[in-house]
Amino acid sequence: MKKLFLTIVLFVCAASITNAQELRCRVNMQYNDIANADKDLFNTLRNSIEDFMNAQSWTNHTYEEQEKIDLKLTMRITSQSSKNFSGTLQVQSSRPVYNSTYTTTLFNHVDDKIAFQYEENEPIEFSENSFVSNLSSILAYYAYIVIGLDYDTFSLNGGMEYFQKAQNVVSAAQANDESGWSASSRDDKTRYWFVENLLNSTYSSFHTAMYKYHRLGLDIMYDKPTEGRKEVYNAVAELEKVFRSKPSSYLLTAFFYAKKEEIVQMFSEGTPDEKNRMVVMAKKLNPANVNDYDKINSTK
Repeated sequence: MKKLFLTIVLFVCAASITNAQELRCRVNMQYNDIANADKDLFNTLRNSIEDFMNAQSWTNHTYEEQEKIDLKLTMRITSQSSKNFSGTLQVQSSRPVYNSTYTTTLFNHVDDKIAFQYEENEPIEFSENSFVSNLSSILAYYAYIVIGLDYDTFSLNGGMEYFQKAQNVVSAAQANDESGWSASSRDDKTRYWFVENLLNSTYSSFHTAMYKYHRLGLDIMYDKPTEGRKEVYNAVAELEKVFRSKPSSYLLTAFFYAKKEEIVQMFSEGTPDEKNRMVVMAKKLNPANVNDYDKINSTK
């Protein structure tokens, strides 16, 4: 009997390791705007979201524990009426840099059109081929976006499969007339337009930039800092093609929102020529943050 029990335990453990999921998601639930908030309800909602994101199999690949994608969701609920919730969701993902303890931010985005229904202890369910609920669709959409961006940093155009899955989520949600999925707005920060732009060949250089910046640049920075900075500059310069097509593209905004501080830090240690070239390019592509890039040359 003991041998049988041990065999079952080992089998279950081996299965759990083999089926380790892709995300290491943590949720920060904020509800200060809700008068007399039911803390137990919001704690249950937070746990349900974490369980959903971490237990779901989003790809067909096997992830080791150290390979999981770090994901932080900050959900701020600003309105609640019975089981109806609305607010904002901040999505932050990162990945480790080779040969270092440093992690680099890949995505830092705020979705201000969050609305869904939830009942306490209700499981969050999702089907890749059909719409189940707005909450699960929102979470699945961002899971695929985050995974796609992560794959983009390891192989050229590596995330396309997952961006297509995110677009499928958009299509299913649109058919049910849920909020936040409309194509009517021309704001390319919205769920519809962001993934449309990720799949649009007009902006293909964004994916090239993501690959060059991370795999060819950051990942060699520890051993070859000069070559690493060169590749990072080449990656940023690649984004000039996106800029020429659409200077206001949210792809540019998303990239620099995640990377501006990192770029300043890296190139503050560069040669005068490296500094000047990056300052000129970064200011051109990200004019909203020109003052940040002046810090590069202020460092001796």
